[in-house]
Amino acid sequence: MELNCEEGACEVPNTTISIEKTETKKHRDQLIYVGDPMCSWCWGITNHLEKIKEEYVNQFDFELILGGLRPGGGEEWTEDFRAMIRQHWEHVQTASGQPFDYSFFDREQFNYDTEPSARAVRVVRDMDASKEWFFYKRLQQAFYAENKDVHDLNTYKALCEELGLNYTTFESLFLSQGYKQLVYQDFAKAQQMGVRGFPAVVLKKGEEYLAVSMGYSDYDKMKSTIESILSA
Repeated sequence: MELNCEEGACEVPNTTISIEKTETKKHRDQLIYVGDPMCSWCWGITNHLEKIKEEYVNQFDFELILGGLRPGGGEEWTEDFRAMIRQHWEHVQTASGQPFDYSFFDREQFNYDTEPSARAVRVVRDMDASKEWFFYKRLQQAFYAENKDVHDLNTYKALCEELGLNYTTFESLFLSQGYKQLVYQDFAKAQQMGVRGFPAVVLKKGEEYLAVSMGYSDYDKMKSTIESILSA
């Protein structure tokens, strides 16, 4: 299956994942973001979402759900596949202004497996939830703008040191079978919400899930949508 990142969103391949449903009590409305560290449109929306997150920090709780764009990867690193990914990146850069390091495409081989990077974020969530969003953003930057290999533990070691996270603990959790399974609960949660493409921004008001952005949007559009929801 090929990655589909047209029309401002990266669509997840058809998969079936099941988990036990859990009930979580929340006292405030939630701004929920479903994204993936290796989704190019998610990199595109990051700065706009950061502004939205800061704007409503006293009004909404923020939750990051890892969508699972292409866990396992498997696509051959052919010239056609590289050209397709590069075209997606160029579209995102034009729309968002985000930087990309195109030397990524000089790699002789690469498996576009998005599970390890998502797992890394999931580990940080349990290590220090206050640093999860910062780690997610920094990991995106490392991959897209700095051409760092997100399948290389040295990449995570550098990020942990930069953000003040204990790397020994991180590595132990990251390599554990438990977290290789746990990250799939995020993927399943995204599917249970009906999210099939990333980025997705959703406002949970009470028991209602209201779409703020299904795909790439800028700050002004998301703010306008949120204000319309709040005034309804």
